[in-house]
Amino acid sequence: MFYIGSNVMDWPLQAQDAITDGHEICVHTWSHNYMTALTTEQAFAELWYTRKAVQLVTGVTPMCWRPPFGDIDDRIRTIAQALNLTSILWQSDSDDWRINTGIPPVTSAQIDANYQNVINGVNNGTYNERGTIMLTHELNNFTMSEAIKWYPMLKAAFSKLVPIASAYNLTHPYAEGNISYPDYDGNSAAAASTSASGSSSVTAASATGSMKTSVAAGSGTAAATTTGSAKPVQTAAGATSAASPLSLGSVHLLGTMVIGSAALSWFC
Repeated sequence: MFYIGSNVMDWPLQAQDAITDGHEICVHTWSHNYMTALTTEQAFAELWYTRKAVQLVTGVTPMCWRPPFGDIDDRIRTIAQALNLTSILWQSDSDDWRINTGIPPVTSAQIDANYQNVINGVNNGTYNERGTIMLTHELNNFTMSEAIKWYPMLKAAFSKLVPIASAYNLTHPYAEGNISYPDYDGNSAAAASTSASGSSSVTAASATGSMKTSVAAGSGTAAATTTGSAKPVQTAAGATSAASPLSLGSVHLLGTMVIGSAALSWFC
């Protein structure tokens, strides 16, 4: 889930619930402005204060962020990298937040079509070599109901369902290092650190927070099974451990999902 810093301060208990429920938390700026329109000092503050608010409220320091409206340039990337924040962007947009806005108003049928287009991409080979990232929102009952409705269809269409961190092979997504995620192939953090993956590789956690990842190409066809997503594990001593996969079970899974034929990232 991508947190707006001012919202974290207004609703700290809800922010804490996300960690308890197994979400991955990233930064979404303090006030949801167009970042490239801000001065360097303002952009820095948007990221730094949000990251600090998340750390103070939840106890974890995020290492990723999403720019509002996808508004980013090299100056903003450099600021984010200096703060050890990897920039996460999307290629597919559900546009769920637009429901009943505009002239004529955006309809639920149009939102459904956006979801279906992503599934169609599996069948026409769009994701044979590389997956995609799809943007959804947890704004209201409609956006969450849409996510719940389309979740099983997306899960059936794509071959893997993993958190954002796992898609990037980032087994420790927070600076504290006391919460671990499985890697892209579902290996625990301890196993991932001692064995090489033939289909996934990553260079991460540098001083600037830069990262590169390559994932195995998918088949481009519907899959009968998926790997599922594994709940992160927190230990008092900071050790890493693995957990059994989560099912759709509850809505909280929808905030930070990555689904992939290579990988389709689905986040709020």
